[in-house]
Amino acid sequence: MELLDSQPAVKKGKLNLKKEIFKYLRYWYWILFSVILFFIAAKVYLRYTTPQYLSKTTLQFPQTNATKGVMLSDLATLGNGLSEISELQGETTAIMSKPILSKVVIGLNLNVSYFGVGAIKESELYTSSPVEGKVLVVTDYNFSSVAYTVTYKGNNSFELSEGPLLKGKNIFRFGDPVRLPFGSVMLRMKSGRSSFEPIKIIFSSIDNRVAALENSITVTLPENKGLLMDVSIVGAIPVKSRDILTELTSQYNKESVIDRNLEAQNTQDFINGRLEIISQDLSGIEGEKESFKRKNEITDLDAQAELALTNSNDNVKQIVNYQIQLDLVRSILNASSSEQLIPSNMGLSAPTETYIARYNDLLLTRNKTLKQATGQNPSVIVLNKEISEMRNLIRQNLMESQEALQIQIGELQGRLRADKTRIYNYPTQEKIFRGIERQQNLKEQLYLFLLQKREENAITLAVTAPKAKVLNPAYTVGVVNPDRQKITLGALLAGLLLPLVILFAKYSSDSKVYTKDQIQNAIGNALVIAEIPENQKGGDRIALNDFSVFAESFRILTSNLKFILKSKESDIESDVILVTSSVKGEGKTTVAFNTAATLSGNSRVLLIGADIRNPQLQRFVKNQGEGLTDFLISDGTDVSPLIVPSGFTDNLDILFSGAVAPNPNDLLEMKKFDQMISRLRETYRYIVIDSAPVMLVSDTMHLIEVADVILYIIKSNYTDQQMLDFADEFKHTHHDRNISFVLNNVKPEDSRYGNKYGYGYYSDRK
Repeated sequence: MELLDSQPAVKKGKLNLKKEIFKYLRYWYWILFSVILFFIAAKVYLRYTTPQYLSKTTLQFPQTNATKGVMLSDLATLGNGLSEISELQGETTAIMSKPILSKVVIGLNLNVSYFGVGAIKESELYTSSPVEGKVLVVTDYNFSSVAYTVTYKGNNSFELSEGPLLKGKNIFRFGDPVRLPFGSVMLRMKSGRSSFEPIKIIFSSIDNRVAALENSITVTLPENKGLLMDVSIVGAIPVKSRDILTELTSQYNKESVIDRNLEAQNTQDFINGRLEIISQDLSGIEGEKESFKRKNEITDLDAQAELALTNSNDNVKQIVNYQIQLDLVRSILNASSSEQLIPSNMGLSAPTETYIARYNDLLLTRNKTLKQATGQNPSVIVLNKEISEMRNLIRQNLMESQEALQIQIGELQGRLRADKTRIYNYPTQEKIFRGIERQQNLKEQLYLFLLQKREENAITLAVTAPKAKVLNPAYTVGVVNPDRQKITLGALLAGLLLPLVILFAKYSSDSKVYTKDQIQNAIGNALVIAEIPENQKGGDRIALNDFSVFAESFRILTSNLKFILKSKESDIESDVILVTSSVKGEGKTTVAFNTAATLSGNSRVLLIGADIRNPQLQRFVKNQGEGLTDFLISDGTDVSPLIVPSGFTDNLDILFSGAVAPNPNDLLEMKKFDQMISRLRETYRYIVIDSAPVMLVSDTMHLIEVADVILYIIKSNYTDQQMLDFADEFKHTHHDRNISFVLNNVKPEDSRYGNKYGYGYYSDRK
């Protein structure tokens, strides 16, 4: 509450953060209750929620640098390593394959679970179960899981209950097969146990447990850390989780060894088959080579060709030499036909050279003798005879030499022709022979390569090294769910936010007017001259010497009214105050009566009930019957007989509305009403008119003309914000009138001063 400022209020939209915060803090007890409730709920949840532990293991894969493009290098996989990171992606799928997970389930007997029966929750018994169960045969292929309660009955017997049984039988002996609707199972009591409390046992199908492992196991590849693989699982029992990871790693390595050996065995069978075929092909090629050599009389084709070429050259040389000797023999033979000296030392045979030398000596001797004697000389005759014999002997030798040379030349020419034939056939033979040798070399290389690979494959078959090395054996990191700190903080936050969200939704969906700021934000230059609080003592009227906050608000209202009225330039010392609102129920009559009562402290005041349709003044002062309507329809001109004392103070009189008229609008527009107001101004300092709502009826429109100031009542937590638009329009329509707004029935928290109403200066006095 405050006195009117010198300047009128203007439309503003600034957020009052402090006020908004206190608007929520007024419900602090609900917020505290919500926080405590959520905190208790979080503690209960953490108490009875089974913690989930994260267990991990790390695998390392060796890396190989296989050379690409080597002939037949990819015939067999002889190593365990991976050559690329992309291959490791495939291993993440392989390690989570259903066959491997199925072997893990079977190896650890995970399709049988044991639980201790508790009052609120059941806890799984892994190694601490007193009973061991095993599924022998499954006959129902649609079987997923079924639970039974096992109770010890003594004498090595037990009872199954709370599950489907066959023929109603429920007591069985440990170690005996038990036929159930889904198949056969067997239960054994662990050694050292003589009895046990009832436990719950769940039999599940392999597929069911494999699906559960697929959902709980996570495989990741750490970035920039080489060929590493992290396998993790979240479970309630750390020992069980570590056993699962260890078994999974073991089964994966076993499966990889089996796959590698199977591949190696298939490779070995392939190599052996190829070796047999290549051996046959190689044997055929070698036989073909042998036949070709035998047919063409070849031992070493290159050496023989070279020898043939050498022999051919030598034969040509010898033929030329023999031909020269033959020509020489022929020339000497022709020379021997006359008695002339025969050339000697021509390379002929030694006997022939001897004969020629003897012949030449005899011929020279005879010629010397003929110079001294005649032809009849006995010496000459003897020499002629010897010369003739020697000539015949030389001719005979020359003819024999000629025949021998011709024979030798013929033999050499035959050899030369044979060598030329061999030389001519060599390219063809070489082409055929090289083709045979090429096939032989290829088959031999392939044969040797396969022999080498067979030995390497045999080594691979003998090696049982795992595919992946367990770098970090299975270990438990810690509890991952529930996160106690996060759940506790989350519960406290939820407990804090839930009531705030509810209050925010409540405030957001609430279209009522509560504060003065809402009026000033909706109506431009709205002048709110008072905030009337709720009357904490009850009732709608103030009392004499009332120092309550309710009474003080009307004193402020009248003080602000006087400021407004003093600013009005008029010679009339009496003021008419019109009290109206948008709709009924906003407290017009209450504000009108209490304003009039407050003004009557030192001035004469008249309160007129102009709400003819729905008069309410009788709630404050007992109605005497006749009133305004009776005066307006009468012929009299004096309204004084109808004015009655209020009984509140001597200065306050009341003119009731009188009988309910069917035409209030016509009555209020009568000139007689205006004349009545003019005469009453002479008697009363203030005339307060309680009128009808302006939004519903038009009765009040004529009263505006006679009013000096209009008090427009808006009720907190009652008036809809849409009605402020009408009030704004009403204000602008009557811009030449002094229209002031009063916020009625304001709660302390919605007022400008909150719970500090009165500043502590006021108290009730008896």
